[in-house]
Amino acid sequence: VVWKIVPSSQIVAALQAGEYDLTVGLNSDLYSKVKDLKNVKLGIQDELSYTYIGFKLGKWDNTKKEVVTDPNAKMADKNLRKAMAMAVDRDTVNKKLQNNLSIPLYQLIPPMFATIYDKDFEGIKYDLEGAKKVLDEAGYKDVNGDGIREDKNGQPFKINFASMSGGAIAEPIANYYIQQWKSIGLDVELTTGRLIEFNSFYEKVQADDPEIDIYQAAWGTGSNPNPTAFYGRNAAFNFPRYATPELDAILAKINSVEAVDKDFRSKAYKEFANYMFENVPVVPTLFRKSIVAVNNRVKKWDITPGANFTIFDIELTADEPIK
Repeated sequence: VVWKIVPSSQIVAALQAGEYDLTVGLNSDLYSKVKDLKNVKLGIQDELSYTYIGFKLGKWDNTKKEVVTDPNAKMADKNLRKAMAMAVDRDTVNKKLQNNLSIPLYQLIPPMFATIYDKDFEGIKYDLEGAKKVLDEAGYKDVNGDGIREDKNGQPFKINFASMSGGAIAEPIANYYIQQWKSIGLDVELTTGRLIEFNSFYEKVQADDPEIDIYQAAWGTGSNPNPTAFYGRNAAFNFPRYATPELDAILAKINSVEAVDKDFRSKAYKEFANYMFENVPVVPTLFRKSIVAVNNRVKKWDITPGANFTIFDIELTADEPIK
């Protein structure tokens, strides 16, 4: 068995040429290019992950091993964060850029976790005019008439946005967000002036790089959606650096013995979703799907969640992959 990492720009031609029996992690922007290939079959599966926009609200104290939230951080006003969330149209991103292979997400629980996902949860919906009003009331106003808002003291206000490279739609999505924020009067620019390579991106985010005010990233929940590792006070992966006594108490409920009871657990998760919605340390954006392409010489490849299918179950029906 040989695994290779192949640039997305090359994978369609490689599939056509029958170079690989199995290709995993295909980006949604490639779907339209591979769905009609005759020598492969596609499998589409809900991912245990979601994308989000995070706001930098503090630092990591490496001595105490805990988050220290800064009340004076640039993005500290939750009304500023709420307005930025209201400017994001998830439906447009999904339909125009994701080939309808994502699900707009308004809470920090992916929908496949049916016992804790709140199907009636509305979250922060798209509303450009409402976003402008929220900024006006929060004191972010265009003082000099150039179309760009100043901060509450009337001083220039620029927001640095970090987003990672990867796939053909990474840049269009980042540009879309910047365009939407500009439409409500916010000056948002890419950190470093360009998209950042995956490893460098997370190094900067984890190090609380002062060049980052907001960022776009993703979390894989795995089969256990417990949010403590991402949003707990003592979680190094709490990249927004947001912690409060109220959030501590909610996470403690999720991690308590009482949470063995499904009703108690469901209520605790819904309390978490509502608290994060009200305080907006992050904005959930999309729940994603993963795509695999399997060459026709592979007799079976089962991606059903929970299927006990392993590499030892693979059967090949030809000496070489089908072209």
